[in-house]
Amino acid sequence: MRPFLYIFILLFLLSCGSNPDQEIDSAIDVALTHLSNNECDDALKVLGEIKDGTGNAIFLQVLASAHACKANHDEVRFIAEDLEDLDTTSFATIMSSLSKFALSSESEADSNPYTSIKAGINTILSSTAGVPSHLERVNKFGTRKAGDLSVQALTLSLVNLGKFLNYYGNVDANGNKGKGTGTNTCFLNYTDTRARAVIDPGGLGGFCTVFNNGHPDLSLAAASLTTSKRRLCEGLMLVTNMLDVLENLDLSGSSTLSKLGEISAEAELIKTEAVAAGLGDLINMTSQSVCEDHLDTAANLEDMEYLYSLIFESGLQ
Repeated sequence: MRPFLYIFILLFLLSCGSNPDQEIDSAIDVALTHLSNNECDDALKVLGEIKDGTGNAIFLQVLASAHACKANHDEVRFIAEDLEDLDTTSFATIMSSLSKFALSSESEADSNPYTSIKAGINTILSSTAGVPSHLERVNKFGTRKAGDLSVQALTLSLVNLGKFLNYYGNVDANGNKGKGTGTNTCFLNYTDTRARAVIDPGGLGGFCTVFNNGHPDLSLAAASLTTSKRRLCEGLMLVTNMLDVLENLDLSGSSTLSKLGEISAEAELIKTEAVAAGLGDLINMTSQSVCEDHLDTAANLEDMEYLYSLIFESGLQ
């Protein structure tokens, strides 16, 4: 009996010491099966049992998809329908189109769908030790896998940007700012003189023509300032990380993703304008935590007001 006991113990030890890569691959396979059945929580549970999958690009992609699944995000439908309907004529038409995406409608700040998509985005952006960027992902995962991760981060950022614009911009069914079911016509209550000049007499804010009709959930009053700064940075990071990917990936040759490449030229015009206005630090920032720390001074907060007038008020009419 003793030889058989030794064999049993050996087999048991081998099964307990399975290759970590095999464990990750197995978790990916099981999670994908769950996702194919829209079993989002089950997929997240399986992937959550992996101690360290951050070095595996495919694991990160599936994990990001599992989070997005909680928001009812369908990547195939997004490409086939939302991207197909994206009007890339100008930055204003891009912003309006985003606010009308299938999943853009929001009735509360920090909703479960919004935070689920955000978790998917952060899965990718936090995959490198440095400041989030496509080039950092290339250094860690190689060109092809980094490209796949960056495209996924880009598409998820567009989804949440659509939600952000829809809710804080108070848009109607046609993507018109300030004409939804809310009361605000602007994103913020503006105190910065440069931002005010953009809106009036500049008249570039569309339906936003006054300085004190911002969204209440972006109030810069002392009582809500910490939360509002976090939300302001979230909105900006959706734009800046989108720019980072578009600047470093050529998507024009893709039959399914060429629409994303069409965004690049218009987005770059906005970035150039922001840099010319002295807002280079903010428009080149891709880290949420760095952004929030940056807004701890009154001058930098005023810069954020100015940038919001240029991107969000001028961009979403």
